[in-house]
Amino acid sequence: MISTTPSRQQGIALLAAMILMLAITMILANIFYRHQLEVSQAAASLHRDQALLIALSGESWAMELLAEDAANPQTNDADHYGEIWAQAIPMLPVEGGTLTGCISDLQSKVDLNNFSSYQAGLLQAELNQYDNMGFAKLWLNLLDILEIPSSPARIATIVDWIDSDSTVVNSWGAEQPDYESFNPPRVIANSFLVESAELADISGYTIGEVLALLPWITVLPESSQSGQVRPWTPVNINTASDELLFALGGRFGEQFVDTVKLGRPFRANQIHDLLNDALGLRDPITNAGRANIIWPDTLISHKTDYFQLYLNAKIGEAHMEVTSLISRKTLPGQVLHPRVLGREIKLVPSMIPSKSKTSELPKMVASNDQAISADEQLDQQNTAVQPACLMVGA
Repeated sequence: MISTTPSRQQGIALLAAMILMLAITMILANIFYRHQLEVSQAAASLHRDQALLIALSGESWAMELLAEDAANPQTNDADHYGEIWAQAIPMLPVEGGTLTGCISDLQSKVDLNNFSSYQAGLLQAELNQYDNMGFAKLWLNLLDILEIPSSPARIATIVDWIDSDSTVVNSWGAEQPDYESFNPPRVIANSFLVESAELADISGYTIGEVLALLPWITVLPESSQSGQVRPWTPVNINTASDELLFALGGRFGEQFVDTVKLGRPFRANQIHDLLNDALGLRDPITNAGRANIIWPDTLISHKTDYFQLYLNAKIGEAHMEVTSLISRKTLPGQVLHPRVLGREIKLVPSMIPSKSKTSELPKMVASNDQAISADEQLDQQNTAVQPACLMVGA
């Protein structure tokens, strides 16, 4: 009789050896995978750090550029889009990546925090004026231009949101008791706005209206010394958009816009002199003009103190966007030195391109549909996500 025990034992040993080899292979594969993952994470972290450092270097360069512009006697008397600071930073090759960016003039927009200076008497007095312009009338005109319903309540609710008291500025205003009836209830800020989108929290403004207003509004920080009233932040007439110029023009409308666009860039005292002559605002006897009364220096200016810097840094797989609020404003006794008041850092996720082949039917449709109108192409460009510099018109 022949025994089968040895062959069985050999089969079990072989199976055990195979299981052991499989276990070792899986362990080694897992170790290799984790090692590759750690290396990839370390490289990504390194690239992010490098992208941030490069972006901060670009920020320092931009501040030096703004400081030189303000110190140069040939350029410090006006700020406009023909100056060096307003040109988009070309794509700069850096080790392992690129850096692009641009500087935007924040005073080409309406600073919503200007409404903090309004009290009931001042607000009503401005609205009662026929010619004289101010930020309240500018705001109402801008709403009309954008086809957004306008009324004094649109101003009063902003004033009450910003001021520190709990008393409505007038019958159109809204304080905390009014916001408690909202669903969900809101707590009124009673302080300066911190971002433009905060306007959507204020009574009477919808999200759609705020989205329509965003290209023409900004929120600038408090720039006064402690205990003093916050000064107005005027609109830079040299960089204001057509829509904002129409809103500033008031009853003079297109004549005001054409005069400003033909005369830009303006320097000290030039804008009012030109408006007096072009719009017939001089007294026939005294030759004194009224332009500086209709558009006071607190409303329009030819210089800018606040800028927004957009930077786009790419290093390896890291893609980072940095937005910096830069102030060039100096108080009496201070030395001119631009400073960063706020910085927003965004890490843009990588997009994996699709490698799927186009099927035959879409190919046939695409080959037969060659006539896409210019309007349709423009709509596609407007709805696509655009780089920051393209959005600010650099």
